[in-house]
Amino acid sequence: MDASSLPDFKVLSYPTKWCGIDSDRRPSPSDEITLNATSSWTYCGPLLPLDPKSLPSSFDTWAQATVNGPLLGPLFSFLEFVHEFLKANDISHYWLTIRASQGSDEFDIPRWHTDDLFFSPLATAAAPATTTPALRHSFLWPFADAAKRHRRASSLSHTRRSSQSVHTRSPQPTPPQLPPSVQISSSTTNPPNWKLTTTLLGPGTLFISLPLNPHARNLQSTTKLTVRTANPGHICLSIRCVGCATAAEEVRATLAAQLGGHRDGAGVVQAARGECVFFRVGEDEGAVHSEPMSRGERVFVNVVPGFEKDLRCLMAKWGMEFPRAWCVGLPFQGVEGGCWRNVGEI
Repeated sequence: MDASSLPDFKVLSYPTKWCGIDSDRRPSPSDEITLNATSSWTYCGPLLPLDPKSLPSSFDTWAQATVNGPLLGPLFSFLEFVHEFLKANDISHYWLTIRASQGSDEFDIPRWHTDDLFFSPLATAAAPATTTPALRHSFLWPFADAAKRHRRASSLSHTRRSSQSVHTRSPQPTPPQLPPSVQISSSTTNPPNWKLTTTLLGPGTLFISLPLNPHARNLQSTTKLTVRTANPGHICLSIRCVGCATAAEEVRATLAAQLGGHRDGAGVVQAARGECVFFRVGEDEGAVHSEPMSRGERVFVNVVPGFEKDLRCLMAKWGMEFPRAWCVGLPFQGVEGGCWRNVGEI
């Protein structure tokens, strides 16, 4: 299936297996998954071998501490579909996250949003022949590209200062500052800025329907612009400070009110068990979605495809080696009273 031919999002069915048996058999209570904790396992690297003995050891550490019941059957069913999908689109690496969460009221108010871009397309502007090959074949190309932009910005700034010293201008209104970007420059002009997700336990993610998605994106853009203008010093990600978190919650509350009529009725699409969702990311083309209200347990699987060089740079940006697998949120019983740890492995 060619990802370029798909819309903003699409629900796709995949064959499911329970304990190695095809989905023609209705799952029994013994097949159900339950959770011991809220935690996650993440892997970034080549497509995983669908063999329990070949998985990174941190997966076993995470699964034994977090999950009761047969997780590998439904997980491998989804990953088998994912691998076929990615290979059909000439992709052999991904960022995979399995997030297990116990019930909470965190998303009683929906969090309508589009996911951020991970990769910005490689610029197609002509460059000197002596530099282009070096940039494309070096792991330092994002930094070289950033250096070029800095030099151009510095040159432009110098020109503007020289002009202002000759001609006195009246003060101009300052446009709202944009938030810092988490994306990196891709090694290709067409990076895979889309995801595949599914839910192995609990309710599926809520998506605004395709006909209403452009309207929802416009609402998100105008709401963010309004909030950024009113809070110019607090436009970072919500984890940066209390002011940024407050601004992010203001966006969330506004969009929840404006799109509230779509949550439980027409206008919302939700994948069922045995279905996954392909969706695009970014504010311009992304699918507007929200975590569902979930007072029960939920196991959510998120796949971010990428090219090896791009994922290597993404991991390096966060100071991590590639490939890498790690888990977060596991109780460690080796210390009296317990504590929390991250488990990572190369």
